[in-house]
Amino acid sequence: MLEKLRTCWGFSPTVDRNIALVEGFLKGKRFADLAQEHGLSTARVRQIIEKADWFVGGGILTKPEPSKASPRSDFMAAYPYVWNLAQLQGLGSATPRHFFRELERAGSLERLVEKMKRLPSRGRTTRELVRLVWQKERGESPWPAMKRSSIAIAQPSGPVDRPDRALQCQLALEPALQQLVQRALESGWSEDETVYALLELAGARLKGQLPRAAVVDGDGTS
Repeated sequence: MLEKLRTCWGFSPTVDRNIALVEGFLKGKRFADLAQEHGLSTARVRQIIEKADWFVGGGILTKPEPSKASPRSDFMAAYPYVWNLAQLQGLGSATPRHFFRELERAGSLERLVEKMKRLPSRGRTTRELVRLVWQKERGESPWPAMKRSSIAIAQPSGPVDRPDRALQCQLALEPALQQLVQRALESGWSEDETVYALLELAGARLKGQLPRAAVVDGDGTS
């Protein structure tokens, strides 16, 4: 139940707080206690927990029954990686909402794919996200088809001799580095392998040479 709620609230900056409120209520805490604990009004706590109860179809405040929530909630629970996929692709924060709205209208991912094929000129970013999700659902890696870099690197904002220039460069490169590491992980490399490879490549770059693979002779010696 809590995991489904986390998925449904995945785009909310208060998701952790909302989950904590529901978890506390399920453990027997009163609205007033939760309100004091989280610095909210009692009415606001009740509103959040009522919303959670509606999301999961009862079992928190009311008796369990088929959920009256929008099918979008179920789709969001079925495709928890969509938010991360859109972020890495640089498609914009609103695109996942558009994706789930279109998925709700279509009723299934297969129908949504067919719809996007028939309407190639509409919703370019949504169509791209649908393509990536479809590839992932079919077990195909969408990452090779992604743009080489969807994150712009900020320009330096000062002279070459500025004391904090090195820190500025680190901050400018960090988003692109995070994206590169994530792509490597999605391609099957471990985080240790990826980080070590980046260190080796950076060291070789500083020395002015590229890493060379060891050449093995016919007798097995290098």
